[in-house]
Amino acid sequence: MSSAPDTKVRPSAQDIWRTAITPRWLIALVALIAFIAISLVLGRWQWDRTQDILAAERAAAAEPIQLEELLDKDGTWSNSDIGRTVTLNGEFTGDELLLPNREFQGQAGTWTITRFQLDSQDSVAVVRGWLPRDAQSPPIRIEPTTIRGVLHPNEAFYEGANQEQIITVDASALEREWNTPLIDGYVMLQQLDPALLAADASAPVIVPPTVQVGDVPFPLQNFFYAIQWWIFATFAIFVYGRWLYLDARK
Repeated sequence: MSSAPDTKVRPSAQDIWRTAITPRWLIALVALIAFIAISLVLGRWQWDRTQDILAAERAAAAEPIQLEELLDKDGTWSNSDIGRTVTLNGEFTGDELLLPNREFQGQAGTWTITRFQLDSQDSVAVVRGWLPRDAQSPPIRIEPTTIRGVLHPNEAFYEGANQEQIITVDASALEREWNTPLIDGYVMLQQLDPALLAADASAPVIVPPTVQVGDVPFPLQNFFYAIQWWIFATFAIFVYGRWLYLDARK
C-alpha cells in the first residue's frame, strides 16, 4: 500500500512574513539578535586576546635574556630558544678563527669567530662579523664586557665537513680546535662596545641573523574560541530561518 503524497506546499514570502511577525517569532527574533550580538562580542574578544598573546610573547622573545638563564643543568638549551636575543657577561679570549667562503652583499669574505668566556667560566663561540677576503681580523681587548647577540644552532653540513678545515660554525669542531669545552651552538654578535677595538681598527661588519628571530607559537586555543563563537552565531541564524520556514509551511 503506497503512502499518502505530501500535500504541503512551499510557503510563499507572505506566509513566512506573517509567521515571522507573530508574537512567538518576534520574541525568537529578539533572542536571536541578542545571541548574535553576544557571540560577535565574545568572538572579537577572543580574537583580540589572540593578538594580545602574540604581541606579548613576541615582545618577551625579543627582550634580551642572559644566556645562562636558557641553559639546562647539562649546559644545553632548547630549540625553542633559537633566534632569542641574548646578553653575555664575560670577556673575549685569544681563541679565534676565520671561517672562509662567507659572502656579504655579494662580496666574498670570512667570518671572524672568537671564543667568549662567560663569568660562569663556560665558553661560547661568537661570530663577531664579516671581513673582506684576505683582511686580517682586528685584535680585541681581553677585558670584562657585555655583548648582545642572537642565539643560533650549530650549522649543519655534510658529515665530516670539518675534518681537514673548519668550514661551518660547529661547537664540537671548535672545541677540538681550541681544546676547550663550548656551549652548543653559537651567538651571532649584534652589539659590541667599540672601546674593545683599537682606535684605528675597523670592526668586522655585523652579520644579520641567519635564523628566524622573535617567532613564537600561535595561540591556537584562543583563535579557535573566536572562530567557535562566530560559527555559533551563523548556526543560530540557520536554525532560526529553518524553523521559521517549517512553521510557515504548516
